Amino acid sequence: MRVVLFVLLAVFVIVVLWVALANAGSPADLRLGIGEVRAVSLAEVIVCSVIAGALFTGLLAVIEGLSLRLENLRLRRRLRKLEEELHDLRNMALEGATAPPARPAPSSGPTAADET
Repeated sequence: MRVVLFVLLAVFVIVVLWVALANAGSPADLRLGIGEVRAVSLAEVIVCSVIAGALFTGLLAVIEGLSLRLENLRLRRRLRKLEEELHDLRNMALEGATAPPARPAPSSGPTAADET
């Protein structure tokens, strides 16, 4: 699966670079504020957009990873608590219960009582 993702990422990077280089000489107007216009290369706009998208996606991935780790930690604590409760229930002494009577050991041969 990692190989497939790596190949897809490599293809994406190659296509973006190819498009950026094909449009390197094309000017684009970039409006940074009200009335402020700046002429930049279309390749710069493409590359900056890809970098900004990668950074934003990475930020979202980090936030999602943190939330999953926190949820995992919460579930581990709950599991530990439930395992302790189960252990306590299994080892709880029953009130008023006595030990069961001991069973006689089975004999392998005839006894003196059997002969009479």
